[in-house]
Amino acid sequence: MIVGLFVNLFCKFVPSVMTTKNLLPVSISLFLLFLSGCAVTQPQNTPAREQHLRSSITSRGYWLYVPSNYNHNRPAPLIVTCHGTPPYDVANHHIREWKMLAENNYCIVVAPDLIGTDGLLGDGPVIGMLANEQIILSILSELGYKYNIDMANIMITGFSGGGFPTYWVGLRNPDTFSVVVARNCNFNESNLRDWYTPMAKDTKVMIYWGQNDPLTIKSQSKRGLRFLKSRGFKFVHNHEIPGAGHERKPEVAMDFFLKNLATPRPSLK
Repeated sequence: MIVGLFVNLFCKFVPSVMTTKNLLPVSISLFLLFLSGCAVTQPQNTPAREQHLRSSITSRGYWLYVPSNYNHNRPAPLIVTCHGTPPYDVANHHIREWKMLAENNYCIVVAPDLIGTDGLLGDGPVIGMLANEQIILSILSELGYKYNIDMANIMITGFSGGGFPTYWVGLRNPDTFSVVVARNCNFNESNLRDWYTPMAKDTKVMIYWGQNDPLTIKSQSKRGLRFLKSRGFKFVHNHEIPGAGHERKPEVAMDFFLKNLATPRPSLK
C-alpha cells in the first residue's frame, strides 16, 4: 500500500513517456532513497541529554538541547531546526542530529513539533505557517527568560518539508533570525511571495542540497535560490554537496552559522 502511494505520488515528477511498468521500480527507488535520507547518523553520546518540553503559551511540544557547559553569564547562540514530513522526519530526529554540534559549539537547539511540513503531498499552507510562526516565536520568548540567549545570533533551519517554515518564518522575522538555512528543502514561491518582510533582504541565507537528491528537492532548492535573488536578497549562498543524496548534513549549516556570528546580545543581563 505504501509503495502504491509513492507510485501515484511520483507520477507527476517523472516524464510522461515512462510507463507504469518501469515507473514502479523508479518509485520504489525514490521511496527507499527518501527513507534512507531521514536516518539520523550523527553521534548521540553527548554529556547532557535532550529534553521534551511543552510551551506554556501554545501547549505545543518541543525538544531542547542545552550544552553541558552552559553558563548564565555567557549568552548562547540558538538554533531552531524545522522537521519535514512526519513520520519520516520528526522533531526528535532533529534534536538528535544537532545536539553534538550544539555541544561542541556552545549553542542551544530547539526542535519544535510543527504542522504543514508535508513535503510529499503538501505545499506549506499559509494557515499552517502562521501557526508555526506562533509556535516558534512563543518558544523563543519563553527560553529568553530562562536562559541567556544570544539574541543577535539565532539561526532557523529546516530539512526537506521543513523548508516551508524555514523560509516562511525566517524571512518574516528578520529581527529575530540572523541566519536562514534551507537544507535539501521544499520551497513554495506562491505561499511566500506576499508574506516575507522587506527587511529580510539583509538576512544571511544559505540553500544547499545533495548532488543525488530527488529531482523535486533539487529543482525546488534552485527555485528558492532564483526567487530570492530575483527579489533583491543581498546575501544568498548555495551549495550542491558532491555525492550526497537526501541526507542530513547539519555540519554545513553549522559552519555557515559560525562564519556569520554577530556581536552577542544577551537576553539576560
